[in-house]
Amino acid sequence: MKLSYNIVIPVLNEEKRIVACIPKIRGLLLGNGFSRFSITIADNGSTDQTEKISKDLAAQYGDVNYVKVGKKGVGLALKTAWDQSSSDVIGYMDVDLATDISHFMEVAAILEKGGIQVVNGSRNLHGSRVINRSVVRTVTSRGFNFLLRGILNTKITDGMCGFKFLRRDAYQKLREVGLFNDGWFFCTELLCVAERVGMRIQELPVSWYDDRDSRVRITQTSIYYLKEIFKLRSRRIHRDCK
Repeated sequence: MKLSYNIVIPVLNEEKRIVACIPKIRGLLLGNGFSRFSITIADNGSTDQTEKISKDLAAQYGDVNYVKVGKKGVGLALKTAWDQSSSDVIGYMDVDLATDISHFMEVAAILEKGGIQVVNGSRNLHGSRVINRSVVRTVTSRGFNFLLRGILNTKITDGMCGFKFLRRDAYQKLREVGLFNDGWFFCTELLCVAERVGMRIQELPVSWYDDRDSRVRITQTSIYYLKEIFKLRSRRIHRDCK
């Protein structure tokens, strides 16, 4: 592999999951011949043993780093970690590894070819598989993506899937345009801004498993997302940053 990769795992009180997550990702990468990679645990305000366990993992594995962010916010955690990265490709996976991590091999194949700047995992494409998701979360997810396409006129099929990767130079350009959200909506904002400025995005059908241990409060999150969608629609973004 010619490119170097930095995979960020945002965490908040994930002392149980982080122990299993890191070895699985490392096993996939090493088993498939990746040598130029790093994994960053981005801790956005944990109060349990996540920090200690993460630091132990970083001490055990030379390719694992730990970044502590002073307050909550997935978007803030990702931006903090990505701003510090020097890898050619940056991205993230959720700590529960709900998206089958074997899809990373497809991501690498796409980005190694060149041309594509952003790869987005989608649960809503032909070939995607969604397993064990509740009816309520299914309806909520579909509703959100329907509003996303209707209000923002986007072609993105899945703004919320926690499996996104992009070239670092593309991310730097997007930072110049403006990535303002510090919460969960950041991941959707990134895609929509990239689309608006004309970046080349490829969506990838993924297998996704819901372990039913979600921390998401559906009503509160839905209101938050709706507000952020309208806020993003009101922004003027020029197509001068391809």
